[in-house]
Amino acid sequence: MQLAALTALAALLLPLAVLGHPETFGPPAVIRNTLGCTGVTAGAAVLLGARLSWLPAFGYVTAVYLGSSGARGRAAVVWAWPMQPGAQVGAWAAALAAFTVGAALYAVRGARPEGPRA
Repeated sequence: MQLAALTALAALLLPLAVLGHPETFGPPAVIRNTLGCTGVTAGAAVLLGARLSWLPAFGYVTAVYLGSSGARGRAAVVWAWPMQPGAQVGAWAAALAAFTVGAALYAVRGARPEGPRA
């Protein structure tokens, strides 16, 4: 429940700070990327624990940013969803799938417990 509420709040407020054109990289892309990255982070919390849950999303978005400049085609729309214009249907599908899977895993399993400290 907290994950959905905080994600909705971020998805509502973050686009207000974006000055891009809506048809390219404006508010729709910010909302999509917020949902997708939240899902990746939630899934990572289940697998890696809360402390390292930010790392896969950061690494993925960084790798896509650095490697997707010349990528074209239908597959690139899906795997490079963070760098796609706001209206790309495949990018939305990939981000929503990441959010759905990550949120479901987190709701069922919760964050991985931290091990004992030495």
